[in-house]
Amino acid sequence: MSTERTGGPMTHPVVSLLNHAVTARPEGSAIETADRVISYRELGNAVEGLAAWFGLQGVAPRDRILIRGERSSLFVTALLASWSAGAVPAPVDGTHPEARIARYQAAARVHWVLSLTPEPTLVRVDHGSAPVPGDGLSHILFTSGTTGNPAAVAVGPEPLRAMSAWYAQEFDPSPTDRIGLLGGLGHDPVLRDVVAALLGTATLVVPAPEALSMPGQLAAFAERAELTILHGTPALLEFGLLPGAGRDRRLSKLRLVLCGGAPLPGEVGRRMKLLCDSARLFNVYGATETPQIAAAHELRAPLGVGEHVPIGSGVAGAVVLLGAELPGADLEADEIVVRSRNLALGYLDDERVNDRFRPDPLGVEGYRLYLTGDLGVREADGELYVTGRADRQISVNGYRVALQEIEAAATRHPHVTEAAAMLETGPRGDFLAITVTVRDGTPVTSTDLRRHLRGELPAHAVPSAVRFGESGLDRNHKARLVANG
Repeated sequence: MSTERTGGPMTHPVVSLLNHAVTARPEGSAIETADRVISYRELGNAVEGLAAWFGLQGVAPRDRILIRGERSSLFVTALLASWSAGAVPAPVDGTHPEARIARYQAAARVHWVLSLTPEPTLVRVDHGSAPVPGDGLSHILFTSGTTGNPAAVAVGPEPLRAMSAWYAQEFDPSPTDRIGLLGGLGHDPVLRDVVAALLGTATLVVPAPEALSMPGQLAAFAERAELTILHGTPALLEFGLLPGAGRDRRLSKLRLVLCGGAPLPGEVGRRMKLLCDSARLFNVYGATETPQIAAAHELRAPLGVGEHVPIGSGVAGAVVLLGAELPGADLEADEIVVRSRNLALGYLDDERVNDRFRPDPLGVEGYRLYLTGDLGVREADGELYVTGRADRQISVNGYRVALQEIEAAATRHPHVTEAAAMLETGPRGDFLAITVTVRDGTPVTSTDLRRHLRGELPAHAVPSAVRFGESGLDRNHKARLVANG
């Protein structure tokens, strides 16, 4: 299963973890689905077979493979097989609209598209070449772009290596652990789910789709599957766990919960501690560009009910601080900055935003800065809190969304001339809204526009409210409204 070959890449660190797990616990449970249990020996054989098939199809080391699928044992196998073959996986959620997936392909300049459903198919594509901003490309992740298209983030192997070492030392995963495969398929946390299981030769448990799409069903899944480790976003915890928790219900098997992707409300943290009172609960902070976890704060009882939980101190070699705390670096005083040896290499598709990566002002070899765009405040007790964004990006269910990308999708409707998206607050919490202007005399309804947006954007980025402007947008990028859509 090694990818070491003459002139080829060295074994990927995650493949090394798999090789160790297969040797150490060949008959142990590696992946559990609703209808079968796959041992580490079986997983190793499946990865080796798929990697060999890639080679027969013409996949060369360093080729980029867009992997489109859903949470499954086959997705995990494909991810590992890509690394085993020396290729560069770019995983995406296969349920996203075709137009969106086409933009992922273009942003990452992939050589191949691997579709996992209904049957695995591999198709050669040609989007030209894109220079990699650094050496040793491991994988590609996607985030919402400020130019109206998704941004492809190039990541080397070192962030996963550093996270693995820190995670193993801090949380000591073991063969008795059962970890939910809960991360979004195009986002960093899904890699954490897989790596954490390999680190401990633990069992990765694949949920049924309804466990993540219906209120309270994640709690039932976690209880039934006897999960011991769970990685999730605040929205997932609140939506999936807390509604299913009765007054006396406890998830007693859970020993570790890592929550990240958005600020953690204090009330959600307090209720989580009641639900899984024997678990260690961490608020973790990071970005696709950092990548993985840059900072962590452990919530300890008794908890207050403050607005949000602090993001904690830097981990895995990262330092998280405010611009004002790096004198002479010419940074915004209240912007949160991550200083680390293990940042992403940069963006593949938009050189204009690569200036968010900066040289280390202290001149330490290997260190760089990433300007997150998050705004923060350091309280008197030394704790760092996220207070907002410096740009027009927002967090929706743990996903970073650039409002410009929603607006660009809306104006691709043939009858929409201008659009302004925004995050609003209602009786049931925050929601996305969009205001558009249409060509004179054109009948466009909110249903028409939402149908169009569902064909362009992932579900979490489709506004729930549509309004129509009178005659354009003002200087503050706000539409003059005449009625609700």
